[in-house]
Amino acid sequence: MKTIPGYIGLCLLILAVLTGCTREPQPAEQPVVSEKDSANTITVAIDGSTFLPDATKSIKRDFSEGLTLKKALLNSGLVDFTADGKRIQSVGEVSLDSSLTWAVKLNGKDIEQENWDIELHAKDEVTIYVKAADRGGDGVAYQTTLLKVSGGSIKPNLKRQYAGIYVQECTVRDVLKSSGVVRMSENNKFVVAVENVIPGMNERWVIMVNDKELMENGLDMKLSPRDAIKLELAKVS
Repeated sequence: MKTIPGYIGLCLLILAVLTGCTREPQPAEQPVVSEKDSANTITVAIDGSTFLPDATKSIKRDFSEGLTLKKALLNSGLVDFTADGKRIQSVGEVSLDSSLTWAVKLNGKDIEQENWDIELHAKDEVTIYVKAADRGGDGVAYQTTLLKVSGGSIKPNLKRQYAGIYVQECTVRDVLKSSGVVRMSENNKFVVAVENVIPGMNERWVIMVNDKELMENGLDMKLSPRDAIKLELAKVS
């Protein structure tokens, strides 16, 4: 008789567990799902196409009444304008040499720079893309060379890329000189400064092509399309 209360207690415990497993969640326990109204946004996309295929990216931003195309570009966090505000200087970390230019489309239609104050509507799609500066090669699949600049651990905030149209038989030296950001020595054999940064004592600009460091005579190396030159500030060991 002394074991009966223990047996009853065990039965009640099993019943409570089974009830808990089959109980429907109460309304207050249901997960709350909050979905942003996509109808009240715009899309800003970078289309690298054949010029910069690795730069392709798309983001969404809130739409508000009175939002202009130029303001949307500024608000994207991707675009930097020139000092006069009339041209796009860079997108992300990528700038272009004089052979290329940034252009803008709205819902698939080219919008010239003088019309960037046009007002947008919800669901509009803004596309930033690269084209030849001379406009004479629309539809031509241009090939490019890429110059990357890195301050390394010495200047970690220095990180830029410069793209240009590939010119047949061009050398590493040709690309460095045409970039506009590299200053060479008088005999064009050494890099003196990059982005106005002159190496300090026990520092130098290391030159690489496709992540392989160049030897002393490497500036005469002929490049192939899509080759990437990198200049990195490093300590001399």
